[in-house]
Amino acid sequence: MKRVNNGSKERVKMKRFFKLLVLVLLITFANSGIVSAEITKNFFGYQVKNVNIRQLVYEIDSAIAAYKGEDKFKPLENVSNAYIYTDPNCTYFIRLYPANQNTNIYVVSNEKYDVENNEMTELLTRGGYQFGELEDDAALKEYKFDFFTLARKQELGNFYISPDLVKPLKSGMKAINNKMAKDNKKTSVFPYTPDNEPINLDCVDTTSYYDENAKISIIQREYRLKQKENKYVHAYEYVLTNKSNYDASVTATSERLAALKDVTTESFVDLDRLDLIDTVGTFPPVLILTAGTSALLSVPNWVRLARITAESKRFANALPENYELKQQADMRILVLKYKDDPKPLNFNIKFSNGTVRNIAF
Repeated sequence: MKRVNNGSKERVKMKRFFKLLVLVLLITFANSGIVSAEITKNFFGYQVKNVNIRQLVYEIDSAIAAYKGEDKFKPLENVSNAYIYTDPNCTYFIRLYPANQNTNIYVVSNEKYDVENNEMTELLTRGGYQFGELEDDAALKEYKFDFFTLARKQELGNFYISPDLVKPLKSGMKAINNKMAKDNKKTSVFPYTPDNEPINLDCVDTTSYYDENAKISIIQREYRLKQKENKYVHAYEYVLTNKSNYDASVTATSERLAALKDVTTESFVDLDRLDLIDTVGTFPPVLILTAGTSALLSVPNWVRLARITAESKRFANALPENYELKQQADMRILVLKYKDDPKPLNFNIKFSNGTVRNIAF
């Protein structure tokens, strides 16, 4: 009969307990000199109906520029579609996100923020917009992660955040990925193949392009992935239609796309992260406390990684090279792009009549 070493098991449990204790103490001591007042959690989202993000951003920026009173709204220079609002009683971060034909607005604030009656809701009401609370959990989780990332980069002015305890590991992984990708424009070992199956993901944005001279139309759709890789990348679908009377040879390139290896390595180091404390201070500066690793895992790492690989693989094929596109026909290209730096696709299109068109979109 095999004997069970209970003493060994207890030592393992104690070791895990002390690791968690050290982690909590590090977080506490690192920030004990910054926040001493009562802290609270306040993240909120709105959805503006039937107004896409480009229209809403233009109208908000126009309203801010035309305002003659005290300038409390500050657009962030290095963050797209984001603002900081500050007055003596309230500080909050605002960022707009595309939600297909709608627009989502994400807000992080201190406890003085009234979600029903504030400057943003007043602006939307004056503009005659229909809006309500954002109830999309997947979107809210993604926006929250984006906020943490920006705050750690110290790009949010009055908002500060505790250090990311797994940053050295993530930085090392990214350095390896960048070195492997240097002088290598191919984004995947998987060859390009036409894919006509439905995409069962949330479409967050749709844009289109039409070249009148070449009779080429392109529709770009952006999708939110379901697994944890949605923190770093989004899936994109390009539908290119040749409306001319000539056959064409299509080659697509990009400065940098996310390959499957990038997705799996960056997601893997983030698999067991847990935000132990999500807090906003009651007065500026606002501090968000997060932990970099977790002690508990509800789903084993290998299961999560398998799901990520299965979902991402479809969008990680190589780009088409000299693909023959018949007249009055279309083709579809699926790719992954980094959310913080989405690069366009560059299309080199050679028609059978000798005409060549180069389109970046």
